[in-house]
Amino acid sequence: MKNIAIICNPKAGSNNKAFLQKLIRKLSDSSKVTLFETSKAGDATIIAKKLSNKFDVVAVAGGDGTFQEVINGISKTTVVAIIPLGTANIVAIESGVTKNINHLCKIILKGKIKKIHVPTINNRKFILMAGIGFDAFIVKNINNNLKKIFGKIIFFIETVKQFFILQKPTIKIIANKKTFFGNWVLITNACHYAGPHQITKQANIFTSNLVGYIFTNLTRINFLYSVFLIIFFGDLSKSKNIITVKSNEFKITANQNIPVQCDGEIFNKSTLLIKNSKSLVNLLT
Repeated sequence: MKNIAIICNPKAGSNNKAFLQKLIRKLSDSSKVTLFETSKAGDATIIAKKLSNKFDVVAVAGGDGTFQEVINGISKTTVVAIIPLGTANIVAIESGVTKNINHLCKIILKGKIKKIHVPTINNRKFILMAGIGFDAFIVKNINNNLKKIFGKIIFFIETVKQFFILQKPTIKIIANKKTFFGNWVLITNACHYAGPHQITKQANIFTSNLVGYIFTNLTRINFLYSVFLIIFFGDLSKSKNIITVKSNEFKITANQNIPVQCDGEIFNKSTLLIKNSKSLVNLLT
């Protein structure tokens, strides 16, 4: 019998309460399951610190932001599982985990452990990517109540809005002892972006590669061409207006206080040091 903790973000996604209760009942047929709910940002990290060495599995029921909070609280020996209840659920997509009760039970009870490579942003662990500029403006302007009700639709609406506003800050990036400038920067540890859309063939959460995409001339036409490359090729590096940089360290500053998103949550720092690290997370797949 496994001793399983579930850290749940009740604000993640929509219509998840009945699903989670059904999952807990099924897991409880063969294991002891204890549910811990968060009430505000940062709770998942605090709870994870208390639980990480007391349970066989710490399952994260929420989105990518909740998962990031948990990995900042667990010990290096903790075994974690993802229950995808968020909007994008990129960690689940990268690791082949679906929102199916039988599938999730099989993974949590009998899944194999794979090591996730975890980089840092200003010494805080993250799992997927950091965006400076365009997508961070989107995340910053999302109403969380509307997000819970409408899910991905609200992101599409805000994306259209930002497309027509098209703010173009000047962002300075130092990597591999070279200096670059752009209007929008993505530093990714994952191959997927905004859900099931692949943006790179050079990284995923199970490798130690950090890839930077620097949009040097962000126009509406170039943005639409980038969307085309994602949909049909899954590879932003094909664009001549995007510089692709592989590096273990990115230093980033901007000429103004522009927003930064990390794993889909606003990160309140405009001067960034993003680094590969030797940290690993034990994920059930």
